Amino acid sequence: MKKAFLIIAGLLCLWNVGSADELIATADSLYEHRGDSFDTETQIADSAEIDLAIDLYRQAMESSSYDTKVEATWKLLRAYYFKGNFTTDDKELKKRIYDDGKKLGVESLEHFPESAGINLWTAILYGVWAEEYGKLKAAREGAAGKIRDYCQKAIQLDSLFGDAGGYRILGRVHFKSPKIPFILGWPSKEKSQRYLERAIALAPDNLYGKQYLAEVLYERDQKDKAISLVQEVVVSDNNSLGIAETARVKKESTEILEKWLKD
Repeated sequence: MKKAFLIIAGLLCLWNVGSADELIATADSLYEHRGDSFDTETQIADSAEIDLAIDLYRQAMESSSYDTKVEATWKLLRAYYFKGNFTTDDKELKKRIYDDGKKLGVESLEHFPESAGINLWTAILYGVWAEEYGKLKAAREGAAGKIRDYCQKAIQLDSLFGDAGGYRILGRVHFKSPKIPFILGWPSKEKSQRYLERAIALAPDNLYGKQYLAEVLYERDQKDKAISLVQEVVVSDNNSLGIAETARVKKESTEILEKWLKD
């Protein structure tokens, strides 16, 4: 059944048939299966489903409908993120995927600045892009400030979008960005904690939100709370993030917990 579905989706890509809404629906179905082949040992999933989804979202972006273009665009950005993060461990390939996604996001915001989804996923792609390209290149592009601004816009437009993703990524960028006097003065661990607590208040079951808040709490000397929170991630049976995402965040949280318990 799954193989037949992939063949049909592939033919849709080749023939460029179907309405934009039908293309998105098929791409969404493929996206739902993105992590079915995820290998917990290699931490890699097969790219077949996500590659077809990307092609279909691209086709749907050609729609004349504003709302359909917006939906196809943010879902394409989301697919780029998954492809780069979960289907390869090749650093150069990751760079190319994230670079393509980041550029698409920035260009799309020129046409659709009021989309919470495009703002949020552009921020996320900018974040993983910065991790792959390194601090120097990220600083030259002002990546941290752009991520902050995109997140603030996403919150303004729809604070609940993506499990309160605007607050979660805003808290993360405050945590990960170094505070540099006279150059980068706004990052704040206190604000990071505040934003991540807000994210969890709005989306209490999101495992990434719990992991990110735990890291902030630990660094701010609230170690008992941090350990308790990351333990919740490790033992959770919540799979709402997806198969690959849940396996990855639980693996990372397990490693964090082991390190903290040794300290």
